[in-house]
Amino acid sequence: MSRPKTAVIIGATNGIGKAIACRLAQEGFQIIAVGRDKEGRKSEVLGFLEECSASNGGESKDDKECTIKHEFRACNAFELAQVKTCAQDIVRDYSTDDKGIDALVMTQGMATIQNFTPTSEGNDQKLTLHYWSRAAFANCLLPALRTPSIMPGGPVVMTLLSGGVHSPYAKYKEDPELKQKYSIPKAADSAGYYTDLFFDKLARQQPNESINFIHAAPGFVASNWGTEMPVWIRAPTRAMQKLMGKSPEKCADFMVRPILQCADGKIALNLPEQPGSSPQPNRGLYIMKQDGTSGKLTKDHTVEAMDSVWGTTKDVLGRAG
Repeated sequence: MSRPKTAVIIGATNGIGKAIACRLAQEGFQIIAVGRDKEGRKSEVLGFLEECSASNGGESKDDKECTIKHEFRACNAFELAQVKTCAQDIVRDYSTDDKGIDALVMTQGMATIQNFTPTSEGNDQKLTLHYWSRAAFANCLLPALRTPSIMPGGPVVMTLLSGGVHSPYAKYKEDPELKQKYSIPKAADSAGYYTDLFFDKLARQQPNESINFIHAAPGFVASNWGTEMPVWIRAPTRAMQKLMGKSPEKCADFMVRPILQCADGKIALNLPEQPGSSPQPNRGLYIMKQDGTSGKLTKDHTVEAMDSVWGTTKDVLGRAG
């Protein structure tokens, strides 16, 4: 093997994303950590990842001669134009004969009780972090993910949100961007529903047949989730997290399973049955529950909905260039 396995982790500066980055570094992955910048952030992230690598010897299990060099790349995922630039820079550096991307894990998000709050590009903040930016990262990074992978089971694209948990969003045609009637449940369901539909269609495209696309649900985790919430919500949430939530590290152990499976051989998840009028494909989106087992799609996962959400997503991303 001429290079180390390489993973791009979006949201790697804290919480579940940070724990996943560390877990993969321990397994010999080279990490490209992507997150919002601040003074000292780069040295903080790289120092942490080096410690994670050192805790397992700092070498790839498959080839101890591989040189692992972790990176930090700053990006504000609220801005789709920044997402595009960040992803294109990664593709420029990792779409060569001796480089490639073997895993993309997206964990960026927020928990608020705010109404529709526009970004500078006019998109809702919450839907942008949970869906638009993730679709943009995955789409823009495809050239690097399509390079010959050194993982026998193929590269992995994983988005951590609400796989198998959310409900369908009925207004995907009438109010696709939630600009008419916004609510917290609608924002949550639309992000999860759109994720299923967009990534399932992406997975079925012939150039992506070697890529494993996964929508995962991390479950209730004792992370910094809800930092943006008012104190009267945040305080009891933190108490419940301590009592009932699993640690980010334990969550990461479940979430990295399919990546490590592909690194060693073949993914162990099963493709979900296609409800409604959708044909059962040989390829498609995997749904993963919080314990690492296979989950299901919603009952309204149809070709019509898939095509509609695909078109809306192209429009939104297209406005950002």
